[in-house]
Amino acid sequence: MIKLLLVLSIFFSYVLMVAGNVVTTTGSGLDCPDWPLCYGSVTPPLKLGIWLEWGHRLLGGATGILILFSTILAWVKSDSKRVKLFTFTALCLLGIGAAFGGIIVLIEAPLLEGPLHLAVISFHIILATLIFSILILALRSLSSTTSRNMPTFYFHLLGLISLQIVLGIFVKYTESSLACGTDFPLCQGLLLPNMDSLEITLHFFHRVIALAILLYITLHLVRSITTGKDLGNAWTIFTLVIFQGTVGAFVVWSNMYLPYVVLHGATGFFILGWTVYKSSPFILKLTA
Repeated sequence: MIKLLLVLSIFFSYVLMVAGNVVTTTGSGLDCPDWPLCYGSVTPPLKLGIWLEWGHRLLGGATGILILFSTILAWVKSDSKRVKLFTFTALCLLGIGAAFGGIIVLIEAPLLEGPLHLAVISFHIILATLIFSILILALRSLSSTTSRNMPTFYFHLLGLISLQIVLGIFVKYTESSLACGTDFPLCQGLLLPNMDSLEITLHFFHRVIALAILLYITLHLVRSITTGKDLGNAWTIFTLVIFQGTVGAFVVWSNMYLPYVVLHGATGFFILGWTVYKSSPFILKLTA
């Protein structure tokens, strides 16, 4: 039952992040002017933006209930201290996220300017990725996932992907997604653009880290083909990253076409979850 609740919590957390990406991309984050209700009701006016935001809140509530039950059951039934710690931490972070979301609405944080604006709107999604990752670690803690010879590849890859996600968040919320125009793989017609603005610098380094990830997983794939070890996983992550990069290119070429933007975020979150899952034996060994 604990495993089932954790699997559901992980799935709902993933869907919640994807839905949050839709809300922010469509600019619907303040379409419900009050909190925790929407227009003072649980059945707000039937407008798309309002129901995108309200649906996101309802999904967040369902996710919170699942994490709460997972935590209670873990503390009552599980003998694993790590499962108890991970689920309790995820629950606390979710509470912080819910309260923070309410504050954003009440003070209209997206209307703030400068660095504070960037910090406020970025904190929520970073918190969501932490909760998502911690729940995966809690699930993996329920089974024996350690071994004597655990490769560090996935742990190092997780570091690169985490950096890329943070960069991606900054790219999105500084409106740097089209800092290079609709030009890809070049940037404003140049291989190395003039980085005379924050937007161009962020966007360019987002591409550089993407290239570093691609090279790293390609080397791992070649090594796996040569040795015959971890071949299935190597092909999986290689395919996912190629797909993610392709969608990212279409985001630029299409001038931020909404379905591509949403798919780009959804694939990125999936890659993060898959990498956390694969690197969890090494992480759990470090935290033993």
